[in-house]
Amino acid sequence: MDILFWAGVLAVSLFGLVKSADYFTSWAENFGLYFGMSSFIVGATIVAIWGSMPELATSLLAAIDGKTSFAVDNVIGSNIANTLLIWGVSALAVGTLTVKEKLIDVDLPFFFISSALFVLFISDGVFNYKEGIVSLVMLALYICYTLSDTTDDEENSKVKKNFKTLWIVYIVLGMIGIFIGAKYTIESVTKLWDLLNISPSIITMLAVAIGTSLPELIISVRSAMAGKHSIALGNIFWSNTFNVLAVVWIPSLFVNLTVSESVLSIWIPFFIVATLGFIFTTSDNRIQKWEWMALLILYSVFIGNVLGFM
Repeated sequence: MDILFWAGVLAVSLFGLVKSADYFTSWAENFGLYFGMSSFIVGATIVAIWGSMPELATSLLAAIDGKTSFAVDNVIGSNIANTLLIWGVSALAVGTLTVKEKLIDVDLPFFFISSALFVLFISDGVFNYKEGIVSLVMLALYICYTLSDTTDDEENSKVKKNFKTLWIVYIVLGMIGIFIGAKYTIESVTKLWDLLNISPSIITMLAVAIGTSLPELIISVRSAMAGKHSIALGNIFWSNTFNVLAVVWIPSLFVNLTVSESVLSIWIPFFIVATLGFIFTTSDNRIQKWEWMALLILYSVFIGNVLGFM
């Protein structure tokens, strides 16, 4: 009976998450365009940062509760899901995703640098507040750069002529819906896996990581299907960057974050491979069929390894 109950909670949570992401993506884009932001900036800031809030919220609460390895496990699992599963599924939904040249010149290198910095900091098994401060500075620099790239094209002009205060209400409701949907999705999945006697480490690496990545998945796939490839890709770039910088920085203010031996020996190398694979697929301005197929196969290998099948 408990399994059926939590399965029902999961179904309702996923439905609410999908609908909330629909509303939030649509109205957040209009709001950003009204203030002169490009569609990529909308995806890279408003949409992506809020999509990463579940990772931040769960990691912070876990750190305060004494679960010092949770944050790093969550970031690694979430970023692997973003770069392989979400990017692969987004491309699968539309066949081919195009990449703006600006991403290759600036955003892609910054994504690589922030990921490399994260790996360097956790390579000794501990992430402390000093390393968190460096991460904060990196994040602040990227935010300043990103927000400086505004546009005032025809699309912005159209939005400005139709601005309505009610947009803010829709955006807030969408944000609340995404957070609630993600929260209960994580809780229901965790309960189900617990009832099925699956170990806590697997729950953190898969159930929680995938659960907190659901907003990014829904937003990126929906954006890609609507032809808004910049928002889809910007969401992934910024979500991953926000994860490796902010999601570990904030919890590190309360406690030193620890990294387990299995993460150091197995999952960090896999994280590096996933990051490089993502960079490779975006470096030629588009992702093709064989590339997204390779990403999804690689993610299947990751799942198999975590579950002990490989």
